[in-house]
Amino acid sequence: MPCSVTSSSPRSTFMCIRTERVATQMAEWNNNSRDGKDPQKALPPETIPKKVPENYVDEAERIMRSLKNSGTTITTSKIRSLLSLVTDIYNKENTSTEDKLQSDSVVKLNLMRVRIAYEYGRDKGESKSRSKEEGSGKEEGSGKETVYPMREFITQAHLLEYLKGISTDRADLIRFAHYMEALVAFHRYLGGKEN
Repeated sequence: MPCSVTSSSPRSTFMCIRTERVATQMAEWNNNSRDGKDPQKALPPETIPKKVPENYVDEAERIMRSLKNSGTTITTSKIRSLLSLVTDIYNKENTSTEDKLQSDSVVKLNLMRVRIAYEYGRDKGESKSRSKEEGSGKEEGSGKETVYPMREFITQAHLLEYLKGISTDRADLIRFAHYMEALVAFHRYLGGKEN
């Protein structure tokens, strides 16, 4: 969209041109990251709030089995560090009789969302050998593909969506904490990676 300069000063003309140039560059960067060429640069989907399902234990088992079967290995320390974030809030809220979360717990939940988003973004991926029948076409000729274990875990477990769905409801927080415990338990049960 062309910039309309109401003033004829050189400074406003310069700022108008510069703004258009930056906007064009940002649009190009955004388009390049969405074309599917580099998953590291692709934008994650928008986070839409969800409630943790009633059958969260079965869901946790299904997710961890799916990750295990796909060869996605998450370290125990990574998954337990996420559990420790919610356990701190859970321990404080578990004894409360209020329906709503305390304000500092809401702040900690938001910080947990930030931490999980950071873990998603910092996952650089790891090279994994493919079997011959897996013809995914990634890194053609090399027999390897790049997998993003934390991204897969966060996406399949819907961690950001469930955290956003808690809002200020204490019961939702308690269910989410139990869900995280179930994820850690099934990770361990299925022989999760130690380090």
